[in-house]
Amino acid sequence: MRLSLDKNITKQGGWVEVDIQSPPPAGSASDYRDAVRGRIVLTNTGKIITAEGWLHTSATMQCGRCARAHTVDIRIDVAEECVLAEIDSPDAYYNEWADESPIPIRNGDQIDLSELVRQLLNLHLPPRSLCRPECRGLCPTCGQDLNEGDCACSQGSIDPRLAALAQFRPRAESDK
Repeated sequence: MRLSLDKNITKQGGWVEVDIQSPPPAGSASDYRDAVRGRIVLTNTGKIITAEGWLHTSATMQCGRCARAHTVDIRIDVAEECVLAEIDSPDAYYNEWADESPIPIRNGDQIDLSELVRQLLNLHLPPRSLCRPECRGLCPTCGQDLNEGDCACSQGSIDPRLAALAQFRPRAESDK
């Protein structure tokens, strides 16, 4: 995700289009199945570099109900602010004129989009993912995968703290 620092991008109004086809950057938060593909247009607006475009990949995640591994499709619309500051410089992450600090993308005489892509991938992973919408999950008592069938302990067992609620029944339409 590196390209030579084009003189065009260093001038206000300059731009460069970057096609991305690369493995996920180091430090990405998930197990990605595919390369990251996409296209990002970098435009110099004077103070900042805007990064606009899209990214696509897929990741292996665990189901939030049954813990099975499944594939999640990740599509990201990119609209970020960057600066032509050195990635490894501590001052690059401080910005006095904006609420959020733009992401530095300069690495010597190259533009390096690895950190931008890594942050976007990590931010766009779903916090909880299901293997399928109707996933029944695991039995909270014995851990049986309820997608494979019911377990003996889940039949009719009610949490004693909630047993009093069993006497309440919804009113019929005619009673309202």
